[in-house]
Amino acid sequence: MTKWYIIIFLFFFNSAKSSDFKLVCEETNVSYEKDFIKSFTKIVNFEQRTIINYSGNFFDRVVLFNRKEIVLYNNIFEISSTYNIRTKIWTSYKGLFIKFYKCDQKKRRF
Repeated sequence: MTKWYIIIFLFFFNSAKSSDFKLVCEETNVSYEKDFIKSFTKIVNFEQRTIINYSGNFFDRVVLFNRKEIVLYNNIFEISSTYNIRTKIWTSYKGLFIKFYKCDQKKRRF
């Protein structure tokens, strides 16, 4: 009987997990462009292909979201950003300036 309780518990516990990831990114190089920030956080769902601004490095539209990378654009500061899903490197471009961020993916639970 206890075996069934454990199986049912594991089934419900597993279904309570979210498919969202908290993406925490921190700078790897120093840039003299003042529009770049030192760190930021995003909420990414790879199954539904959505990304949500959580803090910093905001964007206005998602240009591309596929299995290898995410491309974003910010109209206000004219910054384009790419996130390489395999290497977990976020790269931001503004004019002649380039900023690299190393990101960690953390599984979210609600």
